[in-house]
Amino acid sequence: MSDSNLHGGQIWEAARRFGCAPETFIDFSSNMNVLAPPIAAEDWTRWREETARYPEDADLRERLAEVYAIPASQLLPTAGAIEAIYFAARLFTGKRVAILEPCFSEYFRAFEATGARTERRLLNNVFDEDFSEFDAVVVCNPNNPTGDFFPAHKLLALKTHALLADEAFIEFSDETESLLPALPARPDVIVFRSLTKSWRIPGLRLGFLATANFESLARLRAMQPPWSINSITAAWARSYLTREHYSLVCQSLRGLPQLREKFRERLAQIPGIKAHPSAANFFLIELTAPQLDAPSLFEALARRGFLVRVGDSFDGLTPGKFLRVAVRTAEENNLFADALERVVVALLRSPRDEGGLDFARTSEQKNFIPPPQSKLSPGRFAEAPLQR
Repeated sequence: MSDSNLHGGQIWEAARRFGCAPETFIDFSSNMNVLAPPIAAEDWTRWREETARYPEDADLRERLAEVYAIPASQLLPTAGAIEAIYFAARLFTGKRVAILEPCFSEYFRAFEATGARTERRLLNNVFDEDFSEFDAVVVCNPNNPTGDFFPAHKLLALKTHALLADEAFIEFSDETESLLPALPARPDVIVFRSLTKSWRIPGLRLGFLATANFESLARLRAMQPPWSINSITAAWARSYLTREHYSLVCQSLRGLPQLREKFRERLAQIPGIKAHPSAANFFLIELTAPQLDAPSLFEALARRGFLVRVGDSFDGLTPGKFLRVAVRTAEENNLFADALERVVVALLRSPRDEGGLDFARTSEQKNFIPPPQSKLSPGRFAEAPLQR
């Protein structure tokens, strides 16, 4: 699988492939907080001059420490959680590392690139195993892509020399279960955090690594090249990275549980699929009918203007049988569920021929079909995309 297929949010790639404008798609493939407070247009204009300057992020660590209520001495700001993961992996070169799956594929890529000896372990069996023979255990909480969530005390009870916890989606579940408050008493714990999901700033690339193991933190700081945080991100932080703005982000997420449950109830009405329960802002959809496969559903949905994440890019999932779908606004969720139901019903009713052709590639489905006009986004689909 190519690198471009490892992640969601590939809007430009989809536009090229399906011959339409990027803004035509409703993106259910990336898990952003679509309810997050927007950035003011005048701020983007004001920050434009920052591109002609070298980045200055002298107070970024202190700002992160204030917002997330941990000592600045335990923090390393990074270009998203992904940079934190790749840096931390260097601490375990040649070491034995257990990675709990199904999981984000970048864990294996990061640790294997450093020469670590990675081993797969099932997420469902995590609390039944003794990991004391491993140098580290890597876990995502809540887990991507399954949405499983574990209380802090259970994770801290795992028997291992080091616990590496990716909390990129924890604001979407229960941040009181974060391992950040436990760090002073547990220097064996490393936490990865992302601002890109909850604050909805994926293009700015901002996250951090936190640990009370100051020897490891010093090594990590020495590894980080200058200007890891770009000038626009630093400017955003000076304006928005405050307790006041963070409270607005958290407030925007209060309606997520009800929104998520209504979406899952609607998806549960569709035959041939199972939407697994989730504590995050996405669902893992299992294709239970043998006639259904993930690549065909991806293409059929994309031709209707909806992008989803094919589960093949996640380690530990059966190829071709899973999709990951984000939770968006109520209107967008309903539009997507209606489209998914139409596609699934058509696939279940249309037997494949010997050449393997399916609903997504039949003559009547070759052209792009834009979603209905969204009341929340006037003019979003006003320009009909070019048909292939």
